Amino acid sequence: MSSTMRVTHHFAADVETVYALMADPGFLTRKYTAQGSTDISIDGDDRGGAAHNLIKRKVTVDLPGFAKKVMAPTNTVLQTDDWAQPDEQGRRVCTYQVEVQGVPSRIDGTVTLSPDGDGTRQDIEAAVKVSIPLLGGKLEKFAVDSGKKALQQEADFTTAEISG
Repeated sequence: MSSTMRVTHHFAADVETVYALMADPGFLTRKYTAQGSTDISIDGDDRGGAAHNLIKRKVTVDLPGFAKKVMAPTNTVLQTDDWAQPDEQGRRVCTYQVEVQGVPSRIDGTVTLSPDGDGTRQDIEAAVKVSIPLLGGKLEKFAVDSGKKALQQEADFTTAEISG
């Protein structure tokens, strides 16, 4: 079983501008640094107009009491972002996976950037799975709740970067 996370944001820029920012290793480094990540490394390449980024970073979270028995507060996170070429409606889709080293967990999701009036709508959907007996469900709920907060911080950071 897994838990689902869905969030939507709007940016005051066209899809290709938002995509160029979200696929840029420099932007990603600034964004994750602003969120408190350390030891950030990004291996990125362009696959015919569609970015592929492998992101490694150390993340520290404020764990609830029940989680402190099975997890360390600082962990290395591995994330893979695979962007697709724009479709006929001008949308860009990123398929991503997130794994926390040493923790039996995984997030599989998509980010869809769609034209929306004079800007871009960002829809994020993710399945969060934590495979720890008796605590998996609680940890999934914690991951979804903290994930939504982190994604809002990322959206605020992106909006500030777009605004210049």
